[in-house]
Amino acid sequence: MLCNTSSYTFTEFPASINLVKNPFKRKLTEDEVLELVRAHNPDGIIAGVEELNEGIMKSAPNLKVIARCGIDLDSIDQKAAKKLNISVYRTHVAPDIPAAELTVAMILCLVRKLKQLDDSVRQDRWERTVTGLLYGRRVGIIGCQIIGTRVSYLMNNFGCSLLGYDPEVRRHEYIDMVDLDYMLSHSDIITLHMSLGKENYHLLGDREFEMMKPGALIVNTSRGGLIDEEALVKALRNKKIGGAAIDVFEEEPYRGPLLEFPENTILTPHVASFAGTYRFDIEKETMDNVIEGLRKKGVDV
Repeated sequence: MLCNTSSYTFTEFPASINLVKNPFKRKLTEDEVLELVRAHNPDGIIAGVEELNEGIMKSAPNLKVIARCGIDLDSIDQKAAKKLNISVYRTHVAPDIPAAELTVAMILCLVRKLKQLDDSVRQDRWERTVTGLLYGRRVGIIGCQIIGTRVSYLMNNFGCSLLGYDPEVRRHEYIDMVDLDYMLSHSDIITLHMSLGKENYHLLGDREFEMMKPGALIVNTSRGGLIDEEALVKALRNKKIGGAAIDVFEEEPYRGPLLEFPENTILTPHVASFAGTYRFDIEKETMDNVIEGLRKKGVDV
């Protein structure tokens, strides 16, 4: 059994399963995944956000099961898996509450400038700056399904008005669904909660940042590839937007240019689901899926 995801810590699995963990303890490159698959020829893979394409699957003749440690399957070539008779599972435990809570915490930190205020006390400046207010702000939600919906519940209770963009959602209980351009040009705060695919890679680029309101705030706890980082850096440098809070990056661990903006960015190490018992529940269900899948394939586990 090969475990791609660097954050998997669950240990309560049958002794008959030999679990090979990600030796790099970070997101793997395609070449690294391929190297591990060829070296271990696993019966099953516990998948993170690394791409699992047909070439990688074919490099593991024994591969029978792929169990995604999470709800999104955007990184797995499901057509190839079906063709190769590989069962694909995902978890049903969605990290909607922890992801939504982190999103709201990030929004509040940006709006109320908590980093700057904390620094002013620690550096003995005691600057009692007037900050923004979340109440009455217009929040644009990109991706209005499980997690986006949970965010909408919380934002509604803060007295925010809500705009949403999601190609798969036409109507929503709390959110006024609009096209992306309208949402970008009319929102004070924009938060992303969408799976990543070829059709929305770098969904937010130079054009989209130019459309945003001056001083808009950006939050991404979803997928790093949804935002063109160069365009985001440019928008921050030119003060087109007021700040950004990012939990997910195309390259992790992150060592990129967003580190140059400590005053108006909040950067966290891909931890949206790491709260309460959610991570344990997700990892346990992933292992249960592996065991179920292998048994259905006739493997004695």
